[in-house]
Amino acid sequence: MILDKCILLSALIYGISAPVFADVVEGVWKSAPDVNGLVVHVRAKACGQALCGVVERAKDRRGYDKKSTAVGKRVFWDMVEQPDGTYEGTLIEPSGFKLQQAKMMVEGNAMRLVRCAGATCDEVIWTRLR
Repeated sequence: MILDKCILLSALIYGISAPVFADVVEGVWKSAPDVNGLVVHVRAKACGQALCGVVERAKDRRGYDKKSTAVGKRVFWDMVEQPDGTYEGTLIEPSGFKLQQAKMMVEGNAMRLVRCAGATCDEVIWTRLR
């Protein structure tokens, strides 16, 4: 009887606190270098019912600040959470003009972006800065 109450209490506490332990998407993320060597710092934040990401800084491969027209522009938007915890929305490369459908997954301090253009898909990993 006591064991049943403990199991029920544990399940109740876990059920209430589970969303607290979910991986947090909001924050600042560092992209992988693009084909031109541009690395951007992107702030992911809530935009209405979805997530969007805006470029805050641009750097070269070595980490030096670099002037870029990408700063201040959105790189992803309308990222809507799916039942499995992933996000789906639109992504554009900071130095390019390719709009792509993308799927975003956050696992600790890594954000995995799977982007597709037609039948071709590729994956990039961004790392959390803060």
